[in-house]
Amino acid sequence: MPGNAGRLCAAVLVLLAHNPALAQLRSLENPSFEANDPAGPGAPSFQILPSDQVPGWETTTAEIELWDSRFNGVPAFEGNVFAEMNANRNGTFFQNICLITGEPISWTFAHRARSGGPSTQTVRFQVANSAGAVLQSLATQASRTSNPVWNVNNGSTTYSGPSGLQRVQFTTSDPGSLGNFLDAIRLNLRPFVQLAASSTTGLEANPALPGATLLITGSTPNPINVNVVITGGTAVRGRDYTTPSGGAAFTVTIPAGTYFNSPIPLGIAVIDDADVEGSETITYALSSGTGYTLAHTTDCGAAVQTTSTHTITDNDARLTLRKQWVNAVTGDRAIVTVTRNAAVLDTLVSDAGSAGDLDIDPTSTPVNIGDTLMLAEAMAPGNAGNYQASLACTGTADTNLSDGLTVGPGEVAVECTYTNARLVPLVVSKTSTVLADGAGSTNPKAIPGATIRYCIEVSNPGTLPVEQVSVIDNLPVSLTFVAGSVRTGSSCMSATISEDDDALGPDESDPYGSAFSGSTLTGTVANLGGGASFAILFDARLN
Repeated sequence: MPGNAGRLCAAVLVLLAHNPALAQLRSLENPSFEANDPAGPGAPSFQILPSDQVPGWETTTAEIELWDSRFNGVPAFEGNVFAEMNANRNGTFFQNICLITGEPISWTFAHRARSGGPSTQTVRFQVANSAGAVLQSLATQASRTSNPVWNVNNGSTTYSGPSGLQRVQFTTSDPGSLGNFLDAIRLNLRPFVQLAASSTTGLEANPALPGATLLITGSTPNPINVNVVITGGTAVRGRDYTTPSGGAAFTVTIPAGTYFNSPIPLGIAVIDDADVEGSETITYALSSGTGYTLAHTTDCGAAVQTTSTHTITDNDARLTLRKQWVNAVTGDRAIVTVTRNAAVLDTLVSDAGSAGDLDIDPTSTPVNIGDTLMLAEAMAPGNAGNYQASLACTGTADTNLSDGLTVGPGEVAVECTYTNARLVPLVVSKTSTVLADGAGSTNPKAIPGATIRYCIEVSNPGTLPVEQVSVIDNLPVSLTFVAGSVRTGSSCMSATISEDDDALGPDESDPYGSAFSGSTLTGTVANLGGGASFAILFDARLN
């Protein structure tokens, strides 16, 4: 370190809490110490930091001294920052890396002696366990103060220690607070590769196999090709899906770069056909190759995922249009259409061949599960008001068809029926009976002063209910209404329900209603079912 002021500052910093750096598994983080700017902007300077403030690196002394390039005249070998191992005393720099027994390792790092320190300054590059016990020595680099230059150490070997998360470390036994600059550290390991999941599922309409990806952790200076092979499944290659090469065996190219559990698409693409065929599967596996290692990408030593199954959920369904006529007039026509996003998918033209004709489109329409379809019917202007229309579709996923039909999962054969029932005109009849003529005869006549009973009967000869039926009778000046004489019922013979003469009160819906105003008599019923009738009976005197 440069001087006593710096030494006092470091003594305080060492007391700060120390948090281990995140293990990067397969690549060194911050290999050239560029993540920090010693002492901030301005002239080149130095700074001793708690090691948990230097991304990636840990030290046995819990401190790291960083220099700006050209501080005290020393240039960085790479970039703008480098480290001094002897901050207040000698120490060990390390990162936790996952290593596999028998795998190749190569490295490069730059080392330089600092004037004022030992004339020969030596760094050792090693693999150690979590307690610091050396498992394998990789390289030793000595630099002299008499030759103040950066010395680059390159090498390669086969890792012979146990598999697991181990320390890759730089250590020195040189005493004192001056010496052993480090910069431009590179550790070359094959990246870890595995599959993202043991099983995935996606709709046939999604060609990219969501979730069916490779995961990679580590660095690769050049693109690498990972071997994949289709091992089975019920889906047919070339008909239900494709591979990048077209064959059962293919490669996935991973570009050069540094990755941490990064997803890479497999390149298998699902073909969205129109066949109703149920769910199908694709099984595939990774195999070993050059430039990568099959291993878990986040948990060192955990079981690696090398096989997977993707299930293609079929999205195909069929929709059939139907037209049901009720009480139709032969020859009346209706046109039923189904559209998706304003595009017409199918049209059924139905001419009523009989009163109860049923027309079914002989060709069902291909649709997709999840589609929202709009159904509509058009009739000739002269016919539209003569029919009551209703729409019903099979399936339970969507029962509100006013905003369209959404085809639900499993609804592969949907039938939609437009029913048109012709509204038959109501039949109205009026009868009268002379009750008394004032002369006391046994055969009363319709003479002035006679009381006459009238009955108006309304019948619905059709099969459909008619709502809000009203019957109005205007009495001529020759008749005077007998107050309180109104009776209602389902027929003239059964009109026994007493009604008052105003249009208010609960008697207006029991289930019939009546009112008399001026010379006008009104009878009402809220709903007159098919084949039903309604009668209103009242008395009047002949003037």
